Amino acid sequence: MTQSVALSILKLGHTTFLTGAAGAGKSYVVREYITYLKRHGMRYAVTASTGIASTHIGGMTIHSWSGIGIKNSMSTYEIDAIEEKQNLYKRWNETQVLIIDEVSMMHASFIDMLDKVAKRIRRNDRPFGGIQVVFVGDFFQLPPVVRATSGYGEEYGNETTFAFTARAWREARPVVCYLTEQFRQDDDKLLYLLDSIRKGEIEEEHYDILSACKEKNHEGDYIKLYTHNENVDDINRIEFLKVQGEIKTYQMITKGRTSIVEGLKKNCLAEEVLQLKIGAKVICIKNAQDRSYVNGSLGVVVGFNNDDAPVVELVNGKKITVVADSWKIEEEGKVKAELTQLPIKLAWAITVHKSQGMTLDKAEIDLSRAFVAGQGYVALSRLKSLDGLLLKGFNPQALMVAEQVQEMDRTFKQKSEQAESAIEKYTAMELQALHEKFIMSSGGEVEELSDDEVAEMEEKKEKTPSHVITLSLLREGKTTKEIADARGVTEDTIIGHLEKISQAGEEIDVTALLPDSKVLDKIHEAFEKVKKEHDAYKLTPTHEILKGKYDYPTLRIVRIHLQNKLK
Repeated sequence: MTQSVALSILKLGHTTFLTGAAGAGKSYVVREYITYLKRHGMRYAVTASTGIASTHIGGMTIHSWSGIGIKNSMSTYEIDAIEEKQNLYKRWNETQVLIIDEVSMMHASFIDMLDKVAKRIRRNDRPFGGIQVVFVGDFFQLPPVVRATSGYGEEYGNETTFAFTARAWREARPVVCYLTEQFRQDDDKLLYLLDSIRKGEIEEEHYDILSACKEKNHEGDYIKLYTHNENVDDINRIEFLKVQGEIKTYQMITKGRTSIVEGLKKNCLAEEVLQLKIGAKVICIKNAQDRSYVNGSLGVVVGFNNDDAPVVELVNGKKITVVADSWKIEEEGKVKAELTQLPIKLAWAITVHKSQGMTLDKAEIDLSRAFVAGQGYVALSRLKSLDGLLLKGFNPQALMVAEQVQEMDRTFKQKSEQAESAIEKYTAMELQALHEKFIMSSGGEVEELSDDEVAEMEEKKEKTPSHVITLSLLREGKTTKEIADARGVTEDTIIGHLEKISQAGEEIDVTALLPDSKVLDKIHEAFEKVKKEHDAYKLTPTHEILKGKYDYPTLRIVRIHLQNKLK
């Protein structure tokens, strides 16, 4: 499937799995879709399964975004706690499109928890609460990490943990877009090798291809890729000390709430304190805005300009001046945290895991200690051609991929072909109408917005908070349902606005929204029982005491009424 066809399918609003071999252009399609969503004023969230991956796409981890965190399971009370947090409640109910990158590293159990939370908070029994989820990734790359019972540790999981085995994945039946074009490799021999790894058809000739890469003369700038973290930092530090010359130091600049900034620091490849010298080997860790280099470009510092910005000679002989760039976490168009630093780091060595997402010109790769399926594929697929590979060693494990992934990959290809055949039956006008239908159902603007209009919309949102508009309409005598209909959101969202106002300490008259006195008394009594036990008016325990007789919107309105009485 081409990128343009995949993009057209995404615009239909179906939950989708965007996949393809390394270098097929998945990130490009995601960026194009994000631009499309922005242009049409649609609410979206960009997340990833790991912190490093999230910094590549300007988002946050799905664990943080969802409020689930790193858990193996969730109780009803834990979901209730997420719902109690107004920022999470709003996030879940206003998001129409949820993008999740590097899905190969997500557990099936987390997919199911995500679905459970979405359905509960959005009060919608459709898969993922009716949100369009765009899963992005390649299951031939690194698999999910199984956390120890303590919640920490790094033991890799067995085949049953893959995201596609989740009940929620099967229920959602994502449309598969399997990209088949190749934009990274132009070496037929390397493409043949990578394709054979994916098919599990490694034979003697493939080992011969790799063996030839062990006999090269070690010339030029080769970054070293290792399968383990140990020694990588030591190698960079030792090699840096060998270089003679003045040290230039660059301090990271940060903005935003401390807790979010610290999380971004932890997951960003940029150094908090970066030290450079003339002669230092470096790697670019971000695509340049002017396209002068890409994430993974290697080079050597050859000088500094008048502003102390490093001048780097890339392996292709091109000289670039590296200026500070930024990494951000954005939510609803607002920057929550931002780091500013030079987008390079010392690059005598790096781990295979951290290389994921990069394109490398040359690499010295040691796969002799590969310990999990996918590591060899990830490492080798970073390269543009075998001319840039110096192989120090490998073992059979390095070229293995999970049998379950191979089997499922055939299914993904079939489903992608079916999706492509189905969309080809529509005329351009019919497709346009379907695209517009999804935009309208998501509260977006059919007519594409200009840059100025997008900025103006964000400015208006900041000037008039959503909950203030809701309060104004309530004071006009409108019901929560009437307000929801007028504003094009769910009734639950409107009640969330009222809760936010109440929690801010402002008294709000919800008398007209309360049930009759007999029902009100019963709910009051149940809430008081819960408060004695939990020291708070919690929803789920109250709902259980009342045996589900009254819905959550009613309970939430009564709770606002009770909280008003305590002021």
